[in-house]
Amino acid sequence: MNFYRRKSYAAGKGASALVFACLITAAGPLRAEPALIALVKSAARTEYEQTTEMLVSALEGNRLELAVEESHLENSQGREDVFWRGITQKGPDLIITVGTPATRSAMAHVRNIPIVFTMVLDNLIDLNSPARNSDVCGVTLAIPVEKQLEMMRMALPDIRRVGFIYSRGSAQMYQSAKDIANREGLRLLASEIASERDIPEILRRILPEIDVLWMPPDAVIYERNILRFILLECFQNNVPIMAASRQIAIAGTPLALGVDYEDIGRQTAELALRRLSGRTFSRSGIQHPRKVVLYINERVVSKLGINIPQNIVDQAITLQSGSH
Repeated sequence: MNFYRRKSYAAGKGASALVFACLITAAGPLRAEPALIALVKSAARTEYEQTTEMLVSALEGNRLELAVEESHLENSQGREDVFWRGITQKGPDLIITVGTPATRSAMAHVRNIPIVFTMVLDNLIDLNSPARNSDVCGVTLAIPVEKQLEMMRMALPDIRRVGFIYSRGSAQMYQSAKDIANREGLRLLASEIASERDIPEILRRILPEIDVLWMPPDAVIYERNILRFILLECFQNNVPIMAASRQIAIAGTPLALGVDYEDIGRQTAELALRRLSGRTFSRSGIQHPRKVVLYINERVVSKLGINIPQNIVDQAITLQSGSH
């Protein structure tokens, strides 16, 4: 098995600089042309790098002969078309995109080359568009609504009334949550907002009526100043929050759900290897994270007097406000 990895990142406006090349060779006959994977990252972010390192490691450990070329998306004015023309002219057998911007860009510019995406929220990708490349599959960061409700109820077994504020961007999640909550015997008190200006009035109205506020991953709701306001209001009214991501738990929510980035990398590699082996993608086009992590902010949980079952605490990752 031969495995080639090369990183080529933009330097200045469109120029490329070769950072390093490495060759790992194992016993067995050499292939003249290993399968080429173009791996395109949206930006230099810690979680992208963590996922990518595990992804590349998983690819390296397989029996196929591969060459992986890594780059960052160039999406400045006038450069995006040039960037993808350079990628496709190399004739990759597969393109892997990391993050929403790179994935959206690839789907808009690439035809006739399979694409595997990762680290993307599924409600941001229109997989049903007739204009898109149909040979696309990937791993979303979105945790299934049913799984979120399940973990919320395990952590807070006494809840009955769940507050849910959503905008157009999370309306799809609301539709799923409404049906599942009814089946689970929970009362979902939901309010749609047109902008962040609607949040203070709605929040003050529903807080006396709910046992927990469930915050969907929504850019409007997670805007820094709005998030700070929500945290303060809920804390003062002794209402716990179930949010998304480790960073939000550190910011002050008692509970938050996240994903295992290394397992996302492994899961993405499995999809890539499946396609390179000649197998087609499933019709749905999207896989959800296999591992969901519960974060508990110990300080906030203690101040709110929340009693989380010990078996759930033992499985969770505990944090302190301001930790890293």
